[in-house]
Amino acid sequence: MHTLTPRLVASAADAARHAATYHAIAHHATTYHAASAMTAAATPGIGALVVIVVIIFVTAALVKAARSLFALLSELLRVATAVTSVLLTTVVAIFVGIAFLVH
Repeated sequence: MHTLTPRLVASAADAARHAATYHAIAHHATTYHAASAMTAAATPGIGALVVIVVIIFVTAALVKAARSLFALLSELLRVATAVTSVLLTTVVAIFVGIAFLVH
């Protein structure tokens, strides 16, 4: 026990001295890396810029597709009203013709 205790004390002192020296260097490096990481996080990178541009292009394509779809639906409704009008006119003409033939 008396040989182990002085060795443990010496090892603990060496470890404390090494930790104090290493901690000062590591703290400086960590502070530097943390500051550079904060600067890098504050400015958007090229990846974020590419994502934003892609989102803008996809949104523009969706808007163009929606406008085309609305134009197509508008034309289909116009055709449907024209066909309905012709059919209604034909049905009325047939009923009027049958009414004249019956009397």
